[in-house]
Amino acid sequence: MDIAKRYDVLILGGGVGGVAAALQCTRLGLKTALIEKTILWGGLATSGLVPIYMPLCDGKGRQVTGGIAEELLWASIKYGPGRLPREWADGSRGSRPSGAQGISAAAEAATADEELYDPGSFAKRFQTFFAPHAFALGLDELLETCGADLWLDTLACLPIIESNAVTGVEVENKSGRIALQGRCVIDATGEADIAFRSGAPCQERGSYPSMLYQATSLELARKAADAGNARKVVTWRGGGSSNEMDKGYDGSSPKTMGTDGKALSAWIMESRRIARKHLQADQAKAATDAALGRENLYPAVLPTMHQIRMSRMIDGQETVLTDRMNQRCDTSIGLIADCRKSGAVWEVPYGALLPRNVENLLVVGRCASAEGYAWQVTRLIQSCALMGQVAGLAAQLALAGRTSPSQLDAKDVQRAAEGCGIALHL
Repeated sequence: MDIAKRYDVLILGGGVGGVAAALQCTRLGLKTALIEKTILWGGLATSGLVPIYMPLCDGKGRQVTGGIAEELLWASIKYGPGRLPREWADGSRGSRPSGAQGISAAAEAATADEELYDPGSFAKRFQTFFAPHAFALGLDELLETCGADLWLDTLACLPIIESNAVTGVEVENKSGRIALQGRCVIDATGEADIAFRSGAPCQERGSYPSMLYQATSLELARKAADAGNARKVVTWRGGGSSNEMDKGYDGSSPKTMGTDGKALSAWIMESRRIARKHLQADQAKAATDAALGRENLYPAVLPTMHQIRMSRMIDGQETVLTDRMNQRCDTSIGLIADCRKSGAVWEVPYGALLPRNVENLLVVGRCASAEGYAWQVTRLIQSCALMGQVAGLAAQLALAGRTSPSQLDAKDVQRAAEGCGIALHL
């Protein structure tokens, strides 16, 4: 197959990790392509309706994650609602960008949807709820101006391998199947699709059916009008497994690996069936008359991608280990904090982005190498953004040195990360 286009860096997956990688690569002057199978950037944060930008701080007043991860937090609330604790919103602790000046709600105390998250855990942390599709518009704006070649509605299919190195990817869209070449390739697919198909060893995890969606009702509209708050027009509904610990599912379907096409289709249908069952019960409670029930309470937005939190990750050259919480890692390329408890921070080793047995490839986000509970942290939105940015830095260093990312000295990647204001150690 002839090469249709050639790039310095080819990024597969336009979620938060892929977007961060694209922003960093283009800012370094690299010819960059960003490939996304849906029509929205942001992945689970936008198409998946996961509306929480998880904390950039350790829960004890210290910001541990910055750089593009912070830039994307502000983008998430630029065109929609979102609130931060005053000490983070006014820049006295964080580095509020000039582009955030118009966010009138940012200086108000953070408030959480009581049905989705514990409000107390939001009280002092550098995190926010956001409107998923408002975030998508913020990402559009960043990408339109960064200079990346943007490919939406384009599916990454098969890697092109030469001498055990990924040199490009076959993709499909309305033009048919074409080949794109990348001097360096970044897998931000969320399921390590490119790494796996390149022969890199991976690990998989099953999940029970689950779906979160936005609903609206006459009662919510009245409350929103009374409160003068448009955000209260919608609330969160769903069913199945309520969290990443697979709690709450009461059906008979087994755990499903998100990497089998037919099984995933069944998982999605079962997730929506459960949501439909809960909706019918809610509508029955909303009115004695069935017609009034469906008129007055109904789904406003359904996710347009599956909401499996973790499915497949690489078995990397290094791994983020659960028992390394709050411990130093000599090859750390950044810090990520747990969203569930304060004072729980991990240093991410550079090798967690490097698959085994495959060259010229970096892997970022929830498919980077992690273990046990640490996977619950590496999958979070701020973690994906951090890894995406660092992958962009590593790609530039590898290209400049005419080598593979796996051959770089981690110290060189660390220096580049520190130059972008990324903290490496606790």
